[in-house]
Amino acid sequence: MQTLLIQPPTLHDFLTQVLKTHSLSSEAQTALITHLVEANLWGIDSHGLQQIIGYDKSLKSGRINPKPQINIIDERPSLIRIDADAAPGQYAAKVAMEIAIAAAGKTGIAVVGVTNSNHFGVAGYYTRMAAEAGMVGFATTDTNVVDLAPFGGSVAKLGNNSISWGIPTGTNCPVIIDMATGAVSGGKVKHFAYQGLEIPLGWGLTAEGKPTLNPKEVAVNIPASYKGSGLAFISDLLCGPLLGTATAMFKNKAIHDAENGTGHLFWVLDIAAWTDRNKFEQEAQKAVISIKETPRLEVEEPIYYPGELEIITREERLQNGIPVPIALIETLASHFGSNIVSEYLM
Repeated sequence: MQTLLIQPPTLHDFLTQVLKTHSLSSEAQTALITHLVEANLWGIDSHGLQQIIGYDKSLKSGRINPKPQINIIDERPSLIRIDADAAPGQYAAKVAMEIAIAAAGKTGIAVVGVTNSNHFGVAGYYTRMAAEAGMVGFATTDTNVVDLAPFGGSVAKLGNNSISWGIPTGTNCPVIIDMATGAVSGGKVKHFAYQGLEIPLGWGLTAEGKPTLNPKEVAVNIPASYKGSGLAFISDLLCGPLLGTATAMFKNKAIHDAENGTGHLFWVLDIAAWTDRNKFEQEAQKAVISIKETPRLEVEEPIYYPGELEIITREERLQNGIPVPIALIETLASHFGSNIVSEYLM
């Protein structure tokens, strides 16, 4: 695999330049760019730079509103509903989690639902926000496309929805679990294609419903067993009917409006409202240490607790740069023009 190492500030500048023509509001642009760069720093390359082509197309088509007016449409002390006005999902979700954290700080617990949004990127970005505020956070979403087969099926009926929990530890390394309900995310399949790698069997099916090793042939994602299939269905129900819209399989994904846009759900619990926060964090730290000390099946293979590998990767990439596949750079040049890509990425 051929890659180039790109420094994070350079990646930030490139994204700023390619988004300039869309005249996003400063808040929406900052949220989107910061999120994409962080995704790459954490090693979640499926949700970083490679997503910008899709977002550019959505901004051109009107699916993403560059200057959204995010609106609270229903508010109770612990229950809040938001219409995102077709905002970039990263902006809508950040605002929603900020509102959830503030509300939980007052009442001890808060749930915020978002409709009329877009793809929100890395679910763990938002649960990390809660954990850094000393709270437990949960985030899930449906998707811009229905691309996951139910367990045992050969046709997509579900979203390859992400689910994340964030738990504070009193350190700068909270416990963050962030998972696709498919065997992997659709973005990871695409990232394998950019790297010129085959995918393992069990990741994807062709349009004819046949298993494939070729990431470019994948039309349907395969769930992470019956458990992933079940969780994907739950997320579709929580981010659709619970918020007053349809389940993802019945949304018209070619239309973007309040009825058919992407939905998110966030839940935050203030630990201090339930127990002593310091004691909780001390117990969490003890549990992390115990996990790390587990005897290994493979002596050379370390045991990571959820979220640890992303922290390690971030430190490495801040020092050494972000590896970007040459094939992705070539695709960006084809889409945005070779001049701007050469100026920033080559």
